[in-house]
Amino acid sequence: MNTAKEEQRAFLDKFYGWSGPIYDITRRYWLLGREHALERLYAQPWSRLVEIGPGTGRNLEKLHQRRPYALLGGVEPSRAMLRRAQRRCPYARLVEGFAEDGQYAELLDAPPERVFFSYCLSMVQDPEAALQNALDQVAPGGRVVVTDFGDLGRILEPARSALKRWLDAFHVRPLRADLLERPHADLEFGTGRYWVYAELRRPA
Repeated sequence: MNTAKEEQRAFLDKFYGWSGPIYDITRRYWLLGREHALERLYAQPWSRLVEIGPGTGRNLEKLHQRRPYALLGGVEPSRAMLRRAQRRCPYARLVEGFAEDGQYAELLDAPPERVFFSYCLSMVQDPEAALQNALDQVAPGGRVVVTDFGDLGRILEPARSALKRWLDAFHVRPLRADLLERPHADLEFGTGRYWVYAELRRPA
């Protein structure tokens, strides 16, 4: 593992080691767009989904409650969060790994029909590589689904600069719109472009 990834994992383990027990409570007020993404996933036909950076397992738990027959998996770089998610979601296949190069096409014994990034892509070191890795491994005709911080383009100054500084303290970089604007992609933005929802389709 390269030094940059070792440093990223050390940061994640330290941060989530103490914040894990209260993470879901504190994040519900500013990780907007997650419920919108889940509702969209509930409405789509799929039976295999891998979440990249599942954290505490919150999203996987909600997906399992609505679709108990589906096969669920996850790739998580933080060992602290991986242990927490494994306890919470014993029905999911969860492994340690990074978004940019994690090998998960056969995690569920067949390529996933959905790969889900929920407020994860803005924290990875190379989001373009992470997206391409997901598109390479999702099943033909499947979709990579992203919800995350948008580019904040319609939030007025000085609030926008203050928000960016605050996010930077957590190693979070709001997503550039052009990162997601590509062929076979659908985008939606929340108020002020605070959050973005995207579906990137892999051709069948």
